[in-house]
Amino acid sequence: MNSHKLLASILVLGLGLLAGCSGESPNKPVSFQKDVYPILKAACAECHTVPNGEGYQKSGLAVGTYEELMKGTKIGPVIIPGQSLNSSLNRLAEGRPGVDPSIQMPHGKVKLPEAQLTLLRQWVDQGAKNN
Repeated sequence: MNSHKLLASILVLGLGLLAGCSGESPNKPVSFQKDVYPILKAACAECHTVPNGEGYQKSGLAVGTYEELMKGTKIGPVIIPGQSLNSSLNRLAEGRPGVDPSIQMPHGKVKLPEAQLTLLRQWVDQGAKNN
C-alpha cells in the first residue's frame, strides 16, 4: 500500500472514531425529570409560569409541570411526541430558518447551548415521555 492510501485510510478511520465519540448517544433514554425539566426551569420558567408569567399570559404555555408543557399553548400543543422536526418547542428553541427571530426562545436571551438543544430533540424523538 502506498503512503497516500495508508494516510487516507488512517484519516478515515480516525474521523470515524471521533464521530462515534460525540458524547450523547441518540439511543440513551432522555429523562424528563433529570434532563429536560432542569433546562425548562432554567431557561423558560421565568416567563412561562402560571398565572403571571408574561410568556404564559401571551401564549398560554406553562412549563411548571409535564402536564402543563404537554397541554401546549392557547392554539395547540408545542410538542408532537416522536417528531422534534415538527414540534414548535424545538423549532423555537433552535431558532430554525423560517422562525421569526422575535419569537425565538428563550425570548430576549442567549440561545440554549447545543447540548441542551440535542437533549430536547432526543427527548421529543423518544416520545416525550414523563419519565
